[in-house]
Amino acid sequence: MSDDTPQLPDFIQRFLAIQPGGMSHAGTLMACMIGVLAACAWMLGGLSMMISAGIAVAMMLALTPMISPDILMKVLRASPLPAKDYLAIHEMNHLLSDRAGLDHRPNLFILPGKGVNAITTGTDDHTTIAISSDALHNLSPRQMRAILAHEVAHAWHGDTRILLITDVLYRATWTIALFGLAIFIFGDFNPPAWMIVVFGAVPTISFLLQRAVIRDREFAADHGASDLLNGPEDMIDALLHIDQINRTRLRIIPYRSTQPPSLLDTHPSITARIKALRALKPGTWQKFFENRKMPEQ
Repeated sequence: MSDDTPQLPDFIQRFLAIQPGGMSHAGTLMACMIGVLAACAWMLGGLSMMISAGIAVAMMLALTPMISPDILMKVLRASPLPAKDYLAIHEMNHLLSDRAGLDHRPNLFILPGKGVNAITTGTDDHTTIAISSDALHNLSPRQMRAILAHEVAHAWHGDTRILLITDVLYRATWTIALFGLAIFIFGDFNPPAWMIVVFGAVPTISFLLQRAVIRDREFAADHGASDLLNGPEDMIDALLHIDQINRTRLRIIPYRSTQPPSLLDTHPSITARIKALRALKPGTWQKFFENRKMPEQ
């Protein structure tokens, strides 16, 4: 399996979560997004504009509702996963959720379509995990447990809230930059050329940072799945098998050739994720699922 990450210095690849860099640094990436927004606002209107931008972001976070999982499931044509037909998967969900200390167990849904995929949406008692039909029918019980652990880890880490914050920051930056460019073009203000370049570039910079946060959370969810499953072996096996299934199901040759560039992708490459999992040190967590017979499906 070849790795097609761009030829950037290693520290930049680690910072942008293209390659694993040890501990999660989503907070640093989000601070950079805030810094880009603040700098853009300051150049446009000084301290008063920075304060106004901060108030606007706070109001957007307070008033922007999380997309209802029920609405998203309808849009994706997903249906509830029947417990009577998938008893083992529901039992896995219960055990993993208890292990992660979730107050509410996620609801399970089936996603139609080809390819192995799973998503987590919602927060707190409205958390929903949707699993593709290909995953349900083509993964072994251990592989399915690993994918479910990855999604439970997203809920465990509160990733849906983190991604909502980054989305608001990106949209606020884009709005201020567009407003500034409109003033420069149609107003009487005659800015220096470098300022026009900066305002044209900051939305892209903020977008790249947002994508880096998403990739960082994927590394963190893989790590969380390893914690929940007492080691990374099952997660590594699942990733390798999923990559093989998706190559076949989606009939893409080479598979990554039609994928977005690594800087724009929402997931690190399979190679990078496996590298990060293999670099994990042996954990000290209590044995999990050991000597417990899962219900037959």
